[in-house]
Amino acid sequence: MLRAALPLLALTMVCVFNVPAARAELPHVSYIFPAGGQRGQTVEFRVGGHFLHEGCSFEMTGNGVSTSPRIERTGTIWFEGPVIPMPASQRAEDYPQDYLGSVAIDADADLGLRYWRVWTSQGMTSRMKFVVGDLPEVIEHEIDGLPIPEHVNLPVTINGRIFPREDVDVWTFDAQKGETLTCEVMAARLGSPLDSRIEIRGPNGQPIVENVDAFGTDSFVAFTAPEAGTYECHIHDIEFGGLQHYVYRLTIRSGAYIRSVYPLGGKQGSEVHLTLSGDSLTQGSAIASISDAATDFVVWQSAPQSLPVLLAAGSSEELLEQEPNNDFGASKPALVATLPVVCNGRIEATGDVDLWTFQASKDQRLVFDVAAEQLGSPLDSELIIVDAKGQELASNKDASNGTADARLIWKAPADGHFAVQIRDELASRGGSDFAYRLSISEQPNDGFKLSLPSDCVTVDRGGETKLKIAVDRSLGWNGVIELSVDGLPEGVTTEGTTIAKNRKDTQLVLKAAEASPLGLADIRITGQAVDSEVPIEAEAKFATAFGEPAIDGLTLCVAVPTPFRFYAPFETKYGARGSAFTRSYEIDRGGFEGPIEIELADRQTRHLQGVTGQKVIVPPGESRFDFTIALPPWMEVGRTSRTCLMASAWIENEAGKRHRVSYTSTAQDDQIIVLVDPTRLSIETTQPTVAFSDGGSGTVDLPFRIARGAGLTGPVKVRLTGPSHFTGWTASEVEVPTESGIGTLKLTFDSDAGPFNMPLTLKAEMRDERRQPVVAECPVEVRMNAGMAKQGVATGSRNPGCER
Repeated sequence: MLRAALPLLALTMVCVFNVPAARAELPHVSYIFPAGGQRGQTVEFRVGGHFLHEGCSFEMTGNGVSTSPRIERTGTIWFEGPVIPMPASQRAEDYPQDYLGSVAIDADADLGLRYWRVWTSQGMTSRMKFVVGDLPEVIEHEIDGLPIPEHVNLPVTINGRIFPREDVDVWTFDAQKGETLTCEVMAARLGSPLDSRIEIRGPNGQPIVENVDAFGTDSFVAFTAPEAGTYECHIHDIEFGGLQHYVYRLTIRSGAYIRSVYPLGGKQGSEVHLTLSGDSLTQGSAIASISDAATDFVVWQSAPQSLPVLLAAGSSEELLEQEPNNDFGASKPALVATLPVVCNGRIEATGDVDLWTFQASKDQRLVFDVAAEQLGSPLDSELIIVDAKGQELASNKDASNGTADARLIWKAPADGHFAVQIRDELASRGGSDFAYRLSISEQPNDGFKLSLPSDCVTVDRGGETKLKIAVDRSLGWNGVIELSVDGLPEGVTTEGTTIAKNRKDTQLVLKAAEASPLGLADIRITGQAVDSEVPIEAEAKFATAFGEPAIDGLTLCVAVPTPFRFYAPFETKYGARGSAFTRSYEIDRGGFEGPIEIELADRQTRHLQGVTGQKVIVPPGESRFDFTIALPPWMEVGRTSRTCLMASAWIENEAGKRHRVSYTSTAQDDQIIVLVDPTRLSIETTQPTVAFSDGGSGTVDLPFRIARGAGLTGPVKVRLTGPSHFTGWTASEVEVPTESGIGTLKLTFDSDAGPFNMPLTLKAEMRDERRQPVVAECPVEVRMNAGMAKQGVATGSRNPGCER
């Protein structure tokens, strides 16, 4: 049924469209920052979104969290970073805008992941992740330029971003000689594109330990401090990438570190006796309680603020291996007496093989499923079914779930005594942390599974969309499957509900009538086997990884389509960098007569390389507009610049409720295509580096020379600019008269000037023949004679940096 809390219900558009409507522009999000918070705290966050306009609805699910119902547009933190040369600069790139929101986290909230998402009148985004932790947290003071170390006190979870490209963040902390410390990155597990590398440097500045991949592409190191002093943790992307969505959480702790536990889980409602291995442990065992309510996993800690451990939880009986259990001979392998069962074991040494024996009847179908890598074990499992004589009957090395965990479906050839062997694929590997959980269950005679590609789907009012439903037929059913959809709102219908025999997927078509109520609905898709001897049914699910909360059902959004579009004939022209370029467009209003706003699109088919443009408002009834972009003076000469535009407007319904809709064109004809020529104006200084004494003050003369290109006449204004985190400096602004090409700026430093971790920019500006701005720039390095001594201290606040 439709959610009553949503305001977007039962709306009819005032406009009568004379042409087919464009599709709704789906909202999109790329990050939340910070990506987590401490229990008992209220966290203000930024969401990076596309096509969210002034703001949108926001939701975070899970116990112990309450959030603002909306996020609102704010100034976007932006650092241009290094010039991206061709061919890398020819790739598509997103430019998310920042939106503010907040979340209050209860003091007793469960540790772990929460899901969040947003929606607009034009669609809904898939869920993304936010982490509830129990350590004090700090947020990076984001500034442009070379890294300036920030000091933190342990234990701590640091929220940072590798932004812009080539960024390196440096965090410092104090440690005592002999102290055990761990540094863990959480980025890829949050959905961040960051492929992290961390390096620890000692008080002498020399590297101690480094890591690239530990948990997938997330880094982790554990080390013992060789001496007392201040240590540095350097973090960057392994390819030196970086953008707004390269978000990470870096947790640094001292003290005991649990490297692995055994067994890897237990039965619901039981106490599990764990064997612990790690560093600086005061005891080698512990007891973990798994509640009756646990579904797939629990988060266990040996002590408050200690490293959390994920333990699997299930309803089956549990067995522990008893060594020796390598074969049928001298060893005594465990006998599996009842099904289903979970067999817990370890490949404790190189060449170790564990054997689990069982009885099976002829044609009995059994499923053998290993959970190891997905639970953090290094085991690369291999399963082998053997008969009582040790003859191999079946084997498997890797399941199709994206992990190295093996899975095998096997049918007994006869009544008898059999065994399943489990070992590492490489006989040279093994150890106390090579643990596994082997689930053995009886497979129904026939069955199937259905999976969803997403947790939400949007259909335009008056339109249709397709949803691919995948079928796993490994459980035996190869016949026809009929789909049914429960919870559809009024006016929404389906087609393509029959999955043909042996087909492994289908395209389910969802159609919304012109008068379908707008908003969200929770729907369920179920498949029934046709003409089966016994009823066979399965619900379509969206898969989540171990340790992530399950997602129940599918959310359908009925959206407002955009009636208008803009267009232009194909055009490619030359344009000088540092100048302005204008292109004309026509608008097909589709029956809409209100004002339309035109601006740079949030998602581009090509890296903008600094291109900017001011918003244009097309008055009601007008069907033509010009849009001007500014080409920065540092663009690559010879590059083909391609800029995409977005048009948006407010549409009112008959009840006076408004919906923001937009249209972006990535068609080549509609792009602003400019072949970049050299600049028409240039500026240079004979003193590219200025110096002053750290702790002193004074004034420095900065001479410069400008050159006007053909056709440029008139005065030139020259000034110095720098990022907002530069303090304690001022510079005069000079106007160079038409007949002159030289001048001098006076640069004054206070005693607390700095930190100058990047150059100042010497900028020249004038007007061309069309009265459009022409700009030239050159860098000016600032050197403090005593070295850069300013070091930030993280307190949980953030520097607003440069706002776009």
